[in-house]
Amino acid sequence: MQVMIIYIWDVFLSLSTSYADFSASTRNIRVLNMIPQYSTCIRDGILNSETLVRDLVKGDLVKVKIGDVIPADIRIIDSKGFKVDNSSLTGESVAVPRSNSEGTPNILESPNVAFFSTQCVEGWALGVVICCGDLTALGRVAGLAARLQPAPSPLSREIKRFMQYVSVFALGLGLFIASSSIAMGYPFMQTTVFVIGIIVANVPEGLQPTITAALTLTAQHMIKRNCLVKNLEAIEALGACTTICSDKTGTLTENKMSVQHIWMSNTSYYVKESEFDNLLRFNSAFIALINCGALCSLATIKTTGEVYGDASETAILNFFSKYDDLKSIRKKYPKIAEIPFNSVNKYQVSIHEHSEASNYIVVMKGAPECILARCTSIALDKSNADMTIEIRNAAEMACENLAKTGERILAFADLLLDYTEYPLNYKFDTDNVNFPLQKLRLLAIVGLMDPPRKEVRRSIERVREAGVRVMMVTGDHPATARAVALDVGIATTEKCHILTGSDLRNMTPDLLHWTLDKHYEIVFARTSPTQKLQIVEACQRGGEVVAVTGDGVNDAPALRRADIGISMGITGSQVSKQTADIILMDDNFATLVTGIEEGRKIFDNLKKSVCYILISNVPEILPVLVFILFSIPLPLGVMTILCVDLGTDMWPAVSLAHEPAESDVMTRAPRSSDPLVSSRMLALVYGHLGLIEFAAGLFSYFIVMAEHGFYPAELFGIRRRWDNEAVNDVRDSLGQDWTYAERKELERACQTTYFVAVVVMQVTNGIICKTRYNSLFHVGLRNKVLNVGLVFELALSCLICYTPGINNFFRTYPLRWRWWLLALPFSMLMFIFDEFRKYCIRKELFGGWFNKLTYY
Repeated sequence: MQVMIIYIWDVFLSLSTSYADFSASTRNIRVLNMIPQYSTCIRDGILNSETLVRDLVKGDLVKVKIGDVIPADIRIIDSKGFKVDNSSLTGESVAVPRSNSEGTPNILESPNVAFFSTQCVEGWALGVVICCGDLTALGRVAGLAARLQPAPSPLSREIKRFMQYVSVFALGLGLFIASSSIAMGYPFMQTTVFVIGIIVANVPEGLQPTITAALTLTAQHMIKRNCLVKNLEAIEALGACTTICSDKTGTLTENKMSVQHIWMSNTSYYVKESEFDNLLRFNSAFIALINCGALCSLATIKTTGEVYGDASETAILNFFSKYDDLKSIRKKYPKIAEIPFNSVNKYQVSIHEHSEASNYIVVMKGAPECILARCTSIALDKSNADMTIEIRNAAEMACENLAKTGERILAFADLLLDYTEYPLNYKFDTDNVNFPLQKLRLLAIVGLMDPPRKEVRRSIERVREAGVRVMMVTGDHPATARAVALDVGIATTEKCHILTGSDLRNMTPDLLHWTLDKHYEIVFARTSPTQKLQIVEACQRGGEVVAVTGDGVNDAPALRRADIGISMGITGSQVSKQTADIILMDDNFATLVTGIEEGRKIFDNLKKSVCYILISNVPEILPVLVFILFSIPLPLGVMTILCVDLGTDMWPAVSLAHEPAESDVMTRAPRSSDPLVSSRMLALVYGHLGLIEFAAGLFSYFIVMAEHGFYPAELFGIRRRWDNEAVNDVRDSLGQDWTYAERKELERACQTTYFVAVVVMQVTNGIICKTRYNSLFHVGLRNKVLNVGLVFELALSCLICYTPGINNFFRTYPLRWRWWLLALPFSMLMFIFDEFRKYCIRKELFGGWFNKLTYY
């Protein structure tokens, strides 16, 4: 007992220690959330830069600048170069411009609205507060998630169904025994004892603690793999998962833009190839591109080299910083004037003075179609050339190819101003432009993309090999979503079906269900939080077990409603973490593969544990029926039944959770109609193994009785005189008279022998339950926890039998040691039978009918 307590304590300490880091970070975040947040508000014509965000009301004027968090949903009325990062709300990894322009029916895509909790990454804006608190877009998403009730897990549904059947069966059998006993003349109190014995024997009291302990041990194992399990049942549900609805930004991708391709000097380059550095290190066009990228940018470069600004500009500067010192370039070319990017012009321009050459240079970046129209020349490796029709067509083709891959495309150009026409101290006017923006030199076309995580493609391949369907559900652009889906393996062909939020708004539930059935590979783009929830519910109505992965606020309702909600631990928002059942602490999608494997393994092991527990029910139920029907002394008492269910069986049942996964666990299809307790398991338990165990117990009982003079033939019908305290001359087969006290002492010895026989058989049962398919000679006895548990089972039964005081409480008796061996022949019979059964299943003998009968 002490060993078991120490073991459980170690498990608890491990769980507590593993959870400590996450709890500490959560406490720190909560402390930060308690710090008051301020905003710059204009109210009644008065500017107040320290207005509490919680005091804002509808109609207030709010001014935000770069680095500020939007304090409420605001309608933009004035702005300059204003961009916001909406990734946590819409899933777009690229910062989007917002200005005083026309709106759209879908407010999440409206270019004149900025939303609460998003961040200004560029420029400034003045806006009118239109929604506060729970009425903001974020508040409505959080409220939707709070109102939703998570679907019960497959395991909880299985346990509920099984316990209902067991309860009905136990109560029904108890009522039948009660009515039969009363009809046969048994006293009321004795009938009550019969009924209690039947109910106790039928209900597996150790099932719930066994399942809880097994799930806890698996959760402990998952924490070591950077997977925090908040809801224990989610582990098994992940193994039963049939569909994964995955967010893109931050889940499949890194949520960090990076340069992928460069088209330059009429050649396309993939920047991650090893030859790229050698090809372009001495390329004059590439040197000019670095200068243009460093100068035509609003991002700031700290003294430590860190870059702060828009995601695209940060990616560009981080890429160019590998080849040159950008701070020295900016120092060499001080900025004189600037035209920020806006949605009308679709370009950004800045003018810089060349301190050494005493002239000015114009640098421009923006949408390729706008830049190409202004270029009359192109930079080549060591010279310049005129922009011919062939080169222009090649540039447009390069843009089209990069767009198909889902990359964000920017073109770069420059123009050296003539110092005679634009001398030093020339006054540049950016409102009424007095400098040329035509006849530029095209430097390059750069493709940027939020790159997929390195491990995602292989992980998705393994998930699909396991028969699990993977769909992408994102708020990003359809072209970007398609490209990422092809890159990570969610889509295997260009014909992957793409559905947008607009398509979903026009779909009926039946049409959506039909679409999900018809198309296996589907990508949902431009979806709102409500539509993500709609997709999850549509899958669940089709009988799917749905897992949802996400990290943003927009994913919270879907995470809440899914069978398994999975959030990212590093990039995930607090709303998604609080809503999810599982948190991937390293944001590694590959951990899902481990989770599915662990979930399937735990379901297999739970089947083994349940089978182990149920087998002992048969030798617990049948002695009561034999006692009533054949009027023999009671072979097994209620207290010894509890000793088996809540004592000797507990550790071995829990230790089966430590069994390694079967070799085919990730190649079989997800379980759909495979219950925890199937008819095959009941046939094996009640029709085969349980009967062998009952035979062992009854054989031991009759042997002890015979050794003391009561042969089996003499026991039938003896119960009435045996239990009568007034009768002190019950004669055995040898002619000896037995008093009431002597009979009860012999009865205790026989019941204890029966109990010991059950324990010995349960040791064998624990060994054969290690595997459902493979031979024990193949698997071996490598589960050390189970080995210790079987020794503990025998030691505990010895403690119950031989310890004074304890044996009086449990009505047991100090047995002769040779009586422990009475069950060994039946133990060997059980082992040989089960090995033969597994052999028949593996070889599919007897036409496969034996598999259908006993392979649970």
